Amino acid sequence: MKVAVEFVTVPREGEKENGDAAMVRRVDETVLVAVIDALGHGEHAAAAATAALRYLEEARLDRGLRPVVEELHHRLRGTRGAAAMLLLFQKQKLEGCGVGNVGLRAYRARVPAMLTPGILGGSITRLRLFQGEVAAGDRIILFSDGISARFEEEGSRSTPALATCQAIMERHRKPHDDATVLVTDIEATIDGGPPTPKPPLRAP
Repeated sequence: MKVAVEFVTVPREGEKENGDAAMVRRVDETVLVAVIDALGHGEHAAAAATAALRYLEEARLDRGLRPVVEELHHRLRGTRGAAAMLLLFQKQKLEGCGVGNVGLRAYRARVPAMLTPGILGGSITRLRLFQGEVAAGDRIILFSDGISARFEEEGSRSTPALATCQAIMERHRKPHDDATVLVTDIEATIDGGPPTPKPPLRAP
């Protein structure tokens, strides 16, 4: 099984600094994906998003997701703070945590996502983690609140991941906010060999 990830992130119209961020990190058979949405926009929001990415690029992943999110909460103290959705894939298992106003949409996969009220680096009462299983053909889309949750057909697995990001961004972006959309596809491998070839990229 292979986890394939694409994302697009853009700042608020008229801004150069982006308070949103996204990432994918692979360590052996473990994959971490994240969408970060720092409070507000502009320079200070971008600084908080950068601090979050800097930590996630070095965080230990072998202890599960809870200590990663707890330490991220600590690292963002003194910044604007951020909402975030993080997913940790280990073989067919998925562990996730969403804090604040971020979104997740699953296609085929059963992902019982629960959001934790609050803000990383600010106030959180109790982290709510969720777990699920994934299989080839599943698609999971993460997005910040700069994207309207009204998209549906744009998320179809029949469209390649990057083209899906572009279509959602084009049709459902809120221009007054930073915006991010990240698409994760679970792909099969053939007899342990190379991944199944992806269809050619088509413009949205």
